[in-house]
This record gives sequence, structure tokens and C-alpha cells, in this order.
Amino acid sequence: MAKLVTVGRAHEATAATAPFVWFLYGSSLDAPAFARWAEQHGYAMPALASGVPARLRGFRLAFDVESRFWGGAVGSLVEADGASVEGLALPLPPEARGLVEHKEGAISGLYSAFPCRVEPLAGGAALDAVAWRAAEGRRLPREATPSAAWLETVRAGAKAAGLSADWLEQLRKLGGA
Repeated sequence: MAKLVTVGRAHEATAATAPFVWFLYGSSLDAPAFARWAEQHGYAMPALASGVPARLRGFRLAFDVESRFWGGAVGSLVEADGASVEGLALPLPPEARGLVEHKEGAISGLYSAFPCRVEPLAGGAALDAVAWRAAEGRRLPREATPSAAWLETVRAGAKAAGLSADWLEQLRKLGGA
């Protein structure tokens, strides 16, 4: 993997001291979209192919974050008994934490990190990971219609990541595609 460049004091403040596993469930799943973002912001693209398709139980997607970039509401995670969200569990070195904090909107306070455990879709031991969800003070008062562009990007990324047919169908139903 190429060196993951971090820049600025905001990134220095979020530097990790140990490797971590990033649970990606949103637009970061789409490699072409992620690559464009990384290039625009001066980062080397992490190798998404080294991620493991995984499931986060006890959460669902919520569309309670407004995004000017995506032209509507984008996904976050909310606790929900019996629900689950699929994504990639991507192992990263400590120096990648700044990139992830930037990509997830944590630098601006829009999203915040929380520890979680994800289960590989192929089976095996659960993995300790870090996921990001909307910060409490930044959520919309109620959920909104998902951004069509965001959903399209997430669907493409989920398919490329090898997420389950059931999850792909759930994503399809969200926007009526």
C-alpha cells in the first residue's frame, strides 16, 4: 500500500497510535468515488481490496444527515434491535486515522467515531472495528429522503465489495431503484 499522506493540524490531533479496522458502510465503499476524493484532498487511496465484507449487528441505516455535496440526506448509523448494516472491515495503519477522520466528516464535527464489533460475512471471528455515525447535535430532527446520488454510489460500492444479495436488495429498495 502506498504511504497514506496526512496533512494539517486537525489530522495531527486525531493521530492513532495503533493499527485499526475501519468499518465502511457508505459512499467510501465506491472505489472510483473514493479515489476522486482522495486525489482532491491529497491522500493516497487505501487498498479497499484488503477489506473484509462484514456485518454490524444492532444498527440500521438512518437518513438524518443533510449533505450539500450529495444533494440530500446521507446515511448514518442508529441502534436498532434485530437490524444490521453491511460494509467493509478495512485494516489500516495508525497514520491513516487522519484520512479516515477527514473522509468521515469527523474533522468538522459532523460524524463521530465509536468502537464496534463486526462479523465477516464469510464467517470466522468477529473483528474489533471503528465506525462513524452522525454526531448528536448534527442530526436532522427527522429522517429525510435519501440522496439518489449517494444511494447510487453506495450501491455500486456494495456490489464491488461483494456484500450480500440481501443487503444489495435492501439498498435497492431504499430509493425505489
